Amino acid sequence: MTEQVFYADDICALADHPSSIGTVDRTPSDVETHEPDPQQDYDNAIERHSDVSPILFASFLRSGIPPAGTVLVSWQTAFKTELIPESKLVLLDRSLLVGDVVKRDIRSAMSGTVINVEKRCKLAQPTSLVSLAESAPLLEDVPSSELKSTYEYNEGALILYDGWVGRIDETFDEVAVLLSDGSLVIIEDSEELTANDPLVDRLNVGDVVTTKKGVLRRGRWKFGAYQPNVAPVGMVVHVRTTSLSVHWLRRGIFPQVEQSMPGAYPDFDEPPDTLDVDVLESDRLHVYDLDKRPAQEAASNLSHRPGSPQTRTISSALVDVGHRVRFNDLSGACVKYNITRIPRTRTRGYDTNVFIVAETKSEITVLWQDQTITKGLSTSFVPDSNVTDEDEVWPGEIVCSKERKARNLGESDVYEPARVGVVQSVKSADRIVHLRWFLGASVSFHGDDLLPDSRTGTALGPVEEVSLYDIFTTPALNRRRGDFVTIRQRTMDLDDLLRQRGGITWFGEVVDLGFDGQLVVRLGALEGEPLDVRIPPEYAQLAYSSDMDEVFHGDHYSESSELFDDVDDEDMDDDSDGSEEVEPTYEYEYQGYGGERVDQDTDDEAWSTDDSDADMPDLESGVDTANTTPPTGERTTPDSIPPEPDAPPSIKTNAPGAITIENTSAKTSNPSSPDNVVLDFAGFPNAPASFLILDTPPPSDHHYLSEPTPSSSANNQARTRRIRKEHKILSTSLPPGIYVRTFESRLDLLRILILGPLDTPYALAPFLIDMHLGPSFPSTPPSAYFHSWTHGQGPVNPNLYEDGKICLSLLGTWHADEKGEAWSAGKSTVLQVLVSLLGLVLVPEPYFNEAGYSSRQGTAESVVPSRLYTERALFRTRGFIEHALRNPPQGFGDEIRWLYVNANGPRLLQKTMQHVRRVIAASETAGDGGVADGLSRVSKGAIVMLKRQLAMLEAL
Repeated sequence: MTEQVFYADDICALADHPSSIGTVDRTPSDVETHEPDPQQDYDNAIERHSDVSPILFASFLRSGIPPAGTVLVSWQTAFKTELIPESKLVLLDRSLLVGDVVKRDIRSAMSGTVINVEKRCKLAQPTSLVSLAESAPLLEDVPSSELKSTYEYNEGALILYDGWVGRIDETFDEVAVLLSDGSLVIIEDSEELTANDPLVDRLNVGDVVTTKKGVLRRGRWKFGAYQPNVAPVGMVVHVRTTSLSVHWLRRGIFPQVEQSMPGAYPDFDEPPDTLDVDVLESDRLHVYDLDKRPAQEAASNLSHRPGSPQTRTISSALVDVGHRVRFNDLSGACVKYNITRIPRTRTRGYDTNVFIVAETKSEITVLWQDQTITKGLSTSFVPDSNVTDEDEVWPGEIVCSKERKARNLGESDVYEPARVGVVQSVKSADRIVHLRWFLGASVSFHGDDLLPDSRTGTALGPVEEVSLYDIFTTPALNRRRGDFVTIRQRTMDLDDLLRQRGGITWFGEVVDLGFDGQLVVRLGALEGEPLDVRIPPEYAQLAYSSDMDEVFHGDHYSESSELFDDVDDEDMDDDSDGSEEVEPTYEYEYQGYGGERVDQDTDDEAWSTDDSDADMPDLESGVDTANTTPPTGERTTPDSIPPEPDAPPSIKTNAPGAITIENTSAKTSNPSSPDNVVLDFAGFPNAPASFLILDTPPPSDHHYLSEPTPSSSANNQARTRRIRKEHKILSTSLPPGIYVRTFESRLDLLRILILGPLDTPYALAPFLIDMHLGPSFPSTPPSAYFHSWTHGQGPVNPNLYEDGKICLSLLGTWHADEKGEAWSAGKSTVLQVLVSLLGLVLVPEPYFNEAGYSSRQGTAESVVPSRLYTERALFRTRGFIEHALRNPPQGFGDEIRWLYVNANGPRLLQKTMQHVRRVIAASETAGDGGVADGLSRVSKGAIVMLKRQLAMLEAL
């Protein structure tokens, strides 16, 4: 039997106590839930199941990441939250919504989009209402379409008001309470009442509440009067919202053609954040009803296929376990389910026929990437953890080519793709997509904003097969089922149709994606029945999607270094404030040149450097007093010229996709490296020195060139001496494959070239980094900038951003989870930063470098996304080689030519091309029966990219 895997928001029960029902809050694989210090999210103390060890539990309370095999559950039937083994639970339902992406199995490459949800419920009456009814049956198998929320206004619901779309953040209610003597009082502030059930968050009909007698005395009495001898305990019989706190999302867009219509909307400012009861009871405010459906739906994009269902309806997300609901048709429900209605005469005229959702069971319809449709219980599908993959697409989505139009090549702020198309189907394992191109499309966007004159036209071109890596989606143009949109503009035909209808005509919900590029938008706020209309994608401007919930509730992680600007480093504070010289203690352990991770906690082989400054340059004067000017007048170096090798280097292959370089005279001395594998070229004639101080000016494109030149003030002496020490360490201890250049006139600037480690997707690719040892160095870490040469095609590593940011705890651009990972003035060095880049960033499986993804390592669900990330890194960094040869970086021009093309050098260009050919051959030979690992064998879509890179490399 397959072991059950749980995901956030799953509904579960105790295996040995099925009536105990809860909701999964956190799992090991749901990275979005891994916020540290989970206790801050709960009023009650998180409990530990007896089968969870105290040590693992303590670790969870710090990190927020459940240990493998455990989940955090909030029990709906008890006032507790518990970390519990998955083996103790059974899965009852999986809360999926229209637009969610799922898989049949976590190991599957293909995913699908949920296009319909049908939920069936088990209902029970609240205990407090049972005595009011002659019977209280447990109602089985009730469709959610027959139910509605007991509240008129629900937190999270969308509202339309004076031409604006908003989302309800908070409600403020007044409550009618029936007391034991039959009197009824209105309490205007529900916060003055306390529910007897601690699980209650917002008071509802049927809740038993207590309060203070003074609250009752101040209440508004609808029946009877205040009696001091009556206990201040009663039952809620009605809840009325009196005000709303609203987060306004977007103003409706009213085109010029609408201005001539009666009742045209004026151009007004954003409404107030709080709406009072007068507004709520006016006809100016509308709550968008998700469950309203038109009598006749628009033709589906699948309607041409026999037997294809019209599956675009959306079940209410407000009907879930623990919620209280009413029947849309109570009279019909009483007959169908044999319910005894509670008469209003027992509750002073209020309708208290409400029920609690005890259990749910959802059936979903899924449109798969290969265009097939299946239907089944939600528990038979799993959420796709790879849904955020930058290269993933699904049928009906709008995509753009990564190739720009020729007239747009020189513009960086506005992007105009050469072609725009509609996805028809996807071969997900092959990374191949079938699509139709729009004919005559003219689309341009700035960031996520589509420019007003954009037009897609009609997707009538022939179906073409392209690599997924040659296209991309953009929020400026692409919409998903379940998105809510304002209509940017409309055709005259549609305007004529809408003139006949009242209500809101400018707002709706995307319910289908047409294969011709048209969106089906449901105008659910019209008077009477909703209307489904088909519009081009450029007409629909996104107002709200479920992804925006992160904005309202706060991100768990941030990629911004500003988050850590104010984080105190204990080591830094204790070691130095930069005002006096501190003798640094250097810790350095290099675990080989194969991309293996460096254990920074290991200090058995701690090393140090000579304290002498006699041979180091003077930072203030810019003069190197320890070395004479070299004969060439170009560069000085503490390195000696290596001897010539006895034999030329040769290439050695261990696997179809592996690159190793063998130099028969210069073997590695590192015992952790594989035999005969080196990137140490010291044995080659005229090999470039690993560290040099150049007497030329710093490169004009150095990222930190504009930073002020260090002064020669007395308080800068400690920094000067520390920089000298850093240079000395770099001159003697750089690992193979790292080259560092600094400049006599600016010794605080470094330019670094790193060759990608072997047996990784980065093998032999050049990585250029600029570094600045700033005014407060070493109290603060160096500043570092990565020169990304992907030209906007996407990142090559989660730690290396296309905008140049390097995400590393040593650099202070990412939080340090453990003591010793952050920069320490007395212990950390520039060399340690470089070794971390080599051993912690440029690794064989970079997917797991993404924030929080280390918890997925070794899991079945991570196999596919990790492989895809690796193959993207492989072909993108082959482009780094081409870029470096066509545009040699200043300061490393000679080194690049020697490394890649010089006949007396290692000829890395030739070896790279041989490697690419082997990967292509192995991948094509494997065919459908081969397993791609992203390194030695890749997908068909990646083969397309590698062949293109190979042709460009061969042209060099």
